[in-house]
Amino acid sequence: MTKIRKLDPKDKKSFISRSKFPGEEGNPFDRILRLLQKINQIPTILFFIFLFLFSGIFTLFNLENWPILIFFSLTDSFLIGLLPKLKISFGSYKSQIFLLFILRTLFIWFPFPINLIFQIFGSLLVFYGFMKEPADIKTTTLLHNDPKVSSTFKFIHLADIHLEQFGVREKKLLRIIENQKPDFILYTGDFLNLSNIRNPASIENIIGFFNQIHTISPVYYVSGSPAVDVEDTLKIIEKKLKPMRLNNSNILLNHKGININIIGITCTHQPHLDIKHLSPLIQEGCKNILLYHSPDLVYELKAEDKIDLMLSGHTHGGQVRLPIFGAIFTGSLYGRKLQKGLYQIHDTLLYISRGIGLEGLGAPRVRFLCSPEIIEWKINI
Repeated sequence: MTKIRKLDPKDKKSFISRSKFPGEEGNPFDRILRLLQKINQIPTILFFIFLFLFSGIFTLFNLENWPILIFFSLTDSFLIGLLPKLKISFGSYKSQIFLLFILRTLFIWFPFPINLIFQIFGSLLVFYGFMKEPADIKTTTLLHNDPKVSSTFKFIHLADIHLEQFGVREKKLLRIIENQKPDFILYTGDFLNLSNIRNPASIENIIGFFNQIHTISPVYYVSGSPAVDVEDTLKIIEKKLKPMRLNNSNILLNHKGININIIGITCTHQPHLDIKHLSPLIQEGCKNILLYHSPDLVYELKAEDKIDLMLSGHTHGGQVRLPIFGAIFTGSLYGRKLQKGLYQIHDTLLYISRGIGLEGLGAPRVRFLCSPEIIEWKINI
């Protein structure tokens, strides 16, 4: 049984005076990613010369520690370099090697052989977090009994594909959807990776991918973060895409006599403004399902809105999680309060997907204790 976390409406915050929002270009996290991206612009030979010199500086050119740090940094370089060849991820690798190098320096001054053990353990973590887990899509099945619904249906919720190139995740995702054959598919935004938001090949790949799954089951979608699903790219995608975009609009489905109202609110990451689009789209006597890229809108919902289910993504579940502690960071206005999984406020259930893809620009293409996720909802089944 999936644990439901209760949300207190009293925790709602006011964002009227806030100037920068998650998911917008120029927010603090976005600036960090763009700063890291500059590392990838350093010529390769120069980058490795710097890495060699910095490893010497951090070890004070100690002839026991210096070779260990160099060796394991080169091991990281080899593993990260394999990622595009294995079609796991396609990001520039220098910023990723640099971040791993910084982490390794924290443990290099432990006495030998403890420092060596830490470095070996670090390589195992790199293999798991960069190679194994990002390629391992999990299916979360949610069984939901709804007394207001007289029949059965099932659908799939997808989020945050962040496609760079067509790779192992997209291939596995197609296979899973073909096997499950849902009644419909709901997608909550972020088509492309930040590194590829205007890349013609990536745009064609995402169009082809969604048109292909649309032949299996009808797809309804909302756009994601403004910095990711940029409007000029969205226009190209929307023109060729067979799935239907819900842009502050809704569609009423009748499935086996059940009226299902799917509402899509376009996410600007300013929930106090975006909520104003909701009221005219709610349908009485229907099962109201709300799609909104970020979970932050949940605190704007009122009991009288009668939203049965809200589906979101955006946080990636933190992408890197620690045992017990959970996500180190999420892109939510509510911080770590909204991470992943099932929540409830009033009579509304909220599910925050861990998503499929990875952050772009200079971010490491890593997942740790937060594997990619496809959610299968079974209503009264």
